[in-house]
Amino acid sequence: MKVLSVIWKIPDDRLEGFADGANGLIVVRDLCEYIGRKIESYLLLGKEYLPAMKIGNIHIVDSKSVADKYINKSHLEIMILAFKKALDNINADIVHIHDCGDFCRACIKICIERKIPYVFTAHAFIGKEQKLSNVNDRDIIWQKEIYTIPNINIVAVGKGLAGKIFTEYSNLNPEQIKVIQNGTDFKADIIKKELKAELKLNGKKLLICPGTLTMRKNQLQIVRAFKILPQEVKEKIGVVFCGNDRINGMLQTEIKNAGLENSIKYVGVLSSLQMKEYYSISDGFIMASITEGLSIAALEAITYGLPLIMFSDVECAVDFDNNYISCFAKERTDKALADAIERWAYKDWNRDFILEYAKYFSMERVADEYMEYYRNILNRKG
Repeated sequence: MKVLSVIWKIPDDRLEGFADGANGLIVVRDLCEYIGRKIESYLLLGKEYLPAMKIGNIHIVDSKSVADKYINKSHLEIMILAFKKALDNINADIVHIHDCGDFCRACIKICIERKIPYVFTAHAFIGKEQKLSNVNDRDIIWQKEIYTIPNINIVAVGKGLAGKIFTEYSNLNPEQIKVIQNGTDFKADIIKKELKAELKLNGKKLLICPGTLTMRKNQLQIVRAFKILPQEVKEKIGVVFCGNDRINGMLQTEIKNAGLENSIKYVGVLSSLQMKEYYSISDGFIMASITEGLSIAALEAITYGLPLIMFSDVECAVDFDNNYISCFAKERTDKALADAIERWAYKDWNRDFILEYAKYFSMERVADEYMEYYRNILNRKG
């Protein structure tokens, strides 16, 4: 079987122009790699023009020769031509398209025109009731265009995400949405380093909050919730934020204005090795995302045996709905989040149970489920 995967970008420092890709989409790269260990896996990336090459078990599809040939066309036009060329040359059995956007929507249209079986994976979803300041009208239009395509095959990366999609798009049949929960090949290496001392957080239980600083990920509310914790709880815990700052220093300002510089730290963008160092000294994971498909950061955290704090209405809460794993804030208020932090701080967590729970979220399992789904679609097509 041959699978051609399509996405705008992934994080991968082996590819020029992709070192700063969205970290959550590392699952796409890993999926292509694990699939490629059993069948032929091809990947077309829309963000940059790349020559044909092989990285690991992934065949990167050529787009550079197309760009060199059609220098007067727009970037989008060139990438669409590269996709058509890939279809002609590879003769893939199925096309796997990830996330919304003009490029991915155009690829779906071409698959429909050519009667080529395809799958669309939803990694996130913007609900009608969710107001996000950094979401523009085009994002909403892309989403509507995708979910109203007749007979589209959709994979949702989490149970909660699937439920939200089905609730908001009644045109879809339940059979059209397949849940394949995300996984990770992240290895939990315990790295001993005196980071707590360096951060001046010795003696505190540490919560880690990884991820790009955005309004969607809502890190500012964590600071507000920490501010209203009882004093005895504040003295027990610290919080470390890490990730690219896309909100122009608002988090640092919020921390300073709250007078919490001694308890809450922002440490910037971390390498994979540095992330392992921080996970190694952490006692829990916290996120306050407004919407989150199935958090790769949370999956990484449970591989270290870290319990999770999040809002109960975020999509991936369904996938982590276990009292031995998670501590939920039941309402979208600062007080409810503070209460969840306090419950986490006083609960005796069983790390061994969390480590066992984490084993399900492996990339081997994810790749096997996708390949089974590909075969089912091809069998239905005859």
